[in-house]
Formats: sequence, structure tokens, C-alpha cells
Amino acid sequence: MIRIIKLVSKKVLSSSFMFLIFIYITVLLCTIPSNFTLDFENGRLIPSHVGTLIIKDTNEKFLSLIRFDLGRTGTDGRPLNYLVTDIMKNSIFLISSGLVLAIFLGILKGIFDSKGGRERGSNLKVLSTIIPISLPDILIIALLQRLAVFLNNHGIEIFRVGGGGTINHLLLPLVALSILPASYIGRITSMSMDDCYKQDFINIAIGKGCSNSRILWNHVMRNALPMIIGSLPTITTIVISDLLIVERVFGYPGLTNALVGFFIKFDRDGLIACIILIGIIYFILDIIFHILKWAVVKPHKERII
Repeated sequence: MIRIIKLVSKKVLSSSFMFLIFIYITVLLCTIPSNFTLDFENGRLIPSHVGTLIIKDTNEKFLSLIRFDLGRTGTDGRPLNYLVTDIMKNSIFLISSGLVLAIFLGILKGIFDSKGGRERGSNLKVLSTIIPISLPDILIIALLQRLAVFLNNHGIEIFRVGGGGTINHLLLPLVALSILPASYIGRITSMSMDDCYKQDFINIAIGKGCSNSRILWNHVMRNALPMIIGSLPTITTIVISDLLIVERVFGYPGLTNALVGFFIKFDRDGLIACIILIGIIYFILDIIFHILKWAVVKPHKERII
């Protein structure tokens, strides 16, 4: 327990330090004017804007963010706190729901794909898991959107193509966001299960007359679960990366969709606020999944050794 507490404290401190650096770099890049140039004259680089003023503006904005002041929009002067109360919660709900669905479907698909102790398994099962991983994310999302349009044109309004506010608006982005991580989890689950079935303790359980279901849940899944949990930090990166495509394509009212809107309007404060809030979600999920990884995976390896 003490070792885990030390690891968690170290992870939180290092993540906090990295997050502060991330915030400062974000503010600096967004503060540099769009027409900033460097001219080479008489053997010297001449910037078009005074660097000290850029650094000064960056420091002022950085300190205001540390005081939890997100600023105001450049169009109507509206406080950007609404991003936290109205929009951020939409993205959090979509991400958390997508992760839960991906883990659930991925584990079920992995169990279905596993050889189950047999020498040979179905290549078709494995292929159905590998194909989504091999295809570009945008292609899968576009195909889902086309399917939704086709169903709506034929009177089947299960999915709403754009917007938010109802469960029908959420279904399509949720499915699109969970397909790729579910495929990764399914592949990891099946490979972990196949490795477990090769271990001696499975043969001992079979010799004792244990049923197939008991062997699956009490022995195989129990030993495969640490590998699944160990993959969650990587799965988080995939989900956050796909969030921009999903929210933008389906018009879902989330942070990344708002980010694109602020970018089009050249709204610096809105752009910075969205990037930082997305970063907060990522760093929190990363810390949570690393804690689970340390609490489950490392003790499991120690027991094996």
C-alpha cells in the first residue's frame, strides 16, 4: 500500500508539473500573432513583433489561468466559464460512456475471439477485430454517418446525425468513439486469454474437473484482466484523439467542436480555454488508469514471479 501511495504521489506531481508546462506552451503559441515573421537582415534575425511583449502577454494570461480565470470570448465578451458548466460536461459524458462501452464490448469480443484452449481458432473472428484497427478513423466515422443518413431517409430514426440534447443524438458519436478502442481491447483480451490457456494451472484445473465457465471466469479472465487494465492509458490516448473527429463530424456540442469554432474565429482566449480543458480531462484519466495499473498489474506480476 505504501509503495502504491508513493507511486501515485509521484505520478500526480509529475503530471501536474507537465500540465503546467503544457499550459504555458499552449498560451505562448496562441499569443504569438498570426502575422509574426522573422526577417534575415545584415546577418541578423529581425522579428516583426517585440518578443518581450509576447512573453509579457503570455505570463499575464498564464497567471490568470492559474487563478482559474478562463477569460472572455472575443466576439461578445461572454465569460468562458460556460465551457466548464455547459460544454465540458458533454465531452466528459461522451468520453466516459465511450470508454465504458469500449471496455465492455472489447472484453466480450475478446472472449468470443479467443481460441478457448484449442490449437486453432477462427481466423474470421480475429479478422473482424483487426479490420477496424487497420482502417483510418475518419473512414469508420464517415461510414457510420452515411449509415445513419440512410436509416433516417428510410424512416428509421434511431440515430440523429447532428446536434445534442437527446439520447438519439448521443448514440452515433458514442458508437463511433468506442469502435476503435473496443477493437484494441478485444485483441488484447483474446491474446491474453490464449496465453493463459497455455499455462500449467489451466491443465491442473481441467484435471480437477472444473467446468469450462469456471475455468474461464475464475482462472483465465482473472489472469487476463491485468493485461486489459494495463492497456487503458493507451486506450485513453486513442479516445481523446478521435474526440475531435467525432464531435466535429456529428456536430456534437463538446469541447473539441467548440475548439474548432474558436479557431475559425481566431479567438485566442476561447482557443486556450478549450485546449486546457481537454488537457485536464486527459491528464485526469491518465492518472486514474495508471493508478489502476499499479494497483492491479504490478502485484499480479509479483505473484507470478
